[in-house]
Amino acid sequence: MPLTGRVGSRLLDPAAAGLVALAVYALHGFESSLGRDQATFVYGGVRFASGTAPYRGIFNSVGPLGDMVSGVGTRAGWLVGLDDLTGARLLYLLLSAACVAGVSVLARETVGSRWAGLVAPAVFLTFASFLKLATGGPREKTVMVLCLEIALLLLLRRRWFAAGVLTALAVLTWQPAVLALAASAFVAILTTAERRGRAGTAYVAGGLVPTALLAAYFLAERTLRLAWWGFVGVNVGYTSQPSILDSWSLVTADYGWSLALVGIGLAALLAALLIVLLTAGVGRGRELAVLGAGAVVATAWSCYAVNGGADLFVVLPFAAVGVAAVLVRLGRGPDSTIVSLACAAVVVVSVVLASAEAVTTRDHRLPLERLDVARVVAAVPPGSTVVSLSAPEVLVLAHRTNPYPWQLSDGPLSAFLDDHLDGGLAAYAGRISRLHPELIAVGNRTTDGWLRPVLDRDYTRVGRGDHWVWYAATSLGTGTLRHVRRANRAAWAAD
Repeated sequence: MPLTGRVGSRLLDPAAAGLVALAVYALHGFESSLGRDQATFVYGGVRFASGTAPYRGIFNSVGPLGDMVSGVGTRAGWLVGLDDLTGARLLYLLLSAACVAGVSVLARETVGSRWAGLVAPAVFLTFASFLKLATGGPREKTVMVLCLEIALLLLLRRRWFAAGVLTALAVLTWQPAVLALAASAFVAILTTAERRGRAGTAYVAGGLVPTALLAAYFLAERTLRLAWWGFVGVNVGYTSQPSILDSWSLVTADYGWSLALVGIGLAALLAALLIVLLTAGVGRGRELAVLGAGAVVATAWSCYAVNGGADLFVVLPFAAVGVAAVLVRLGRGPDSTIVSLACAAVVVVSVVLASAEAVTTRDHRLPLERLDVARVVAAVPPGSTVVSLSAPEVLVLAHRTNPYPWQLSDGPLSAFLDDHLDGGLAAYAGRISRLHPELIAVGNRTTDGWLRPVLDRDYTRVGRGDHWVWYAATSLGTGTLRHVRRANRAAWAAD
């Protein structure tokens, strides 16, 4: 069995894993349907790339780095003539491949075997939800996974300050990441031979640096209160999350058979830790303890609160390392050659299965969505205003800017805004009514009762898209309304 060896393999193995991931993920294509969650980060990224701070461009309840990273992709795409969505998706493809390379380094560091650095990324490739969003995103949790992996690696290497920085970046992308990383950091510091107080202080100091810099940025942009509302306010007292039992159908649909592998990997990581502890701490006891602590907390949180497949991203690196750890631990005995062959087989089979998953789950609905938005917007008079409520995909595909940042309007956000906006949602509905946009796109999952009087009085339903419903102002006249309806039907005629 190849053990931790030459420097070349330490660099080449993760690089190869990343390149294989690029090829496998690219097989899924870039024409997946643009859903509300993905479009939220594309639109937020477009606004950030145009100079508008996160939360002001689009009010959201997660960290600001999702918008900011997407904006970097969009901005880079503009330089080479790509549209907003394609630029963002290409950058997130690279970040997804980097996550696969990162788990290779993390597994090798944790288990102390080159085989672990080959098995773990191959297993990670099979996680279907991550695979689909690698080119069908962007989702902020991809950035979180990469920061999580690097933070764990730095904790294993006792780079406390840098680990704190990466922990903060993970949390500033998706807040619950703090739970798993705090658990891993606690164990890492507790088991270090260095002065624990100094290590803990350096870790906390590292976490404060990006947090303070972002706070200063929001303060300079005069949007610090808005950022506080989105990052903390909506999530405290307004958001209640379904458990994994409540979301089981969504999770199984997102992962398919690979969900079983996620569970096996998490159990395997804990089993590997127990094996080490029962053998008097021989081997990689500290490394497995650090990851095991994070895995336990991440799994507990994911059982307590999960809205869909992307919410399980926080456990995926732990699961991939767990499979690799158990296979390698089994190879410490007299049948190590057989286990080495088994590891090689796992790598090959995983890559083949992931490639098949990428091809068979291709989604080509994006061109239809582009056509619908283009035709409906073209059917109303030039210069008409389009307002979105929980349908940011319309804004992205139409290259439009929403008049208000509050266009997301699901249950928790509606309740929060009703309590915190001047005059509540009734006053907001009044502002929309006075603006009198020619088109309003309302997302399928929108809590829109507060707007219903305006829609019933001044608008009529003229069609629907994959994730939204179109309303047009009755003031456009019968002829234009008929034209809009025909445009919507024609766009979906070939569906």
